[in-house]
Amino acid sequence: MRPPSRTRPHGLRFNITPLIDVVFLLIIFFLAASHFARTEDVVPEEIDPTRLADAEEDDEAGNPKRMTATVTVDGRFYVRGEVVPRERVEALVQQGAIDFGDEFEVRLRTDRRTPYGVVEPLLLVCARANVANLKFTVREPNG
Repeated sequence: MRPPSRTRPHGLRFNITPLIDVVFLLIIFFLAASHFARTEDVVPEEIDPTRLADAEEDDEAGNPKRMTATVTVDGRFYVRGEVVPRERVEALVQQGAIDFGDEFEVRLRTDRRTPYGVVEPLLLVCARANVANLKFTVREPNG
């Protein structure tokens, strides 16, 4: 029997294609995560974030058909991380209802210390604009 005439190269060869795939997936993941972190609605310091939990955690940040309004104890309104006068919030609700109709959604975040009288005007504007999709941030039960 004759030995094979083919010579093999010396050393090992590694296939780095899977490694490159994993690196690209990590890059895409971190780009997407940083985008969502930048566009996420900001919760002001006056609201205790340990007492708040979104009613739905799959909130898509930056969705034009959804407006998240945060109301502080002293009556300030935050929309997209900026302090907005109540009249402007009302105008945003009315404009969203006109632009998107039944698909428009308003999410209201507040702390339990916020008086109802501060939140009531926003609820009335939603009712007048026929916004049926109004969701509240709820407090997690203790224990």
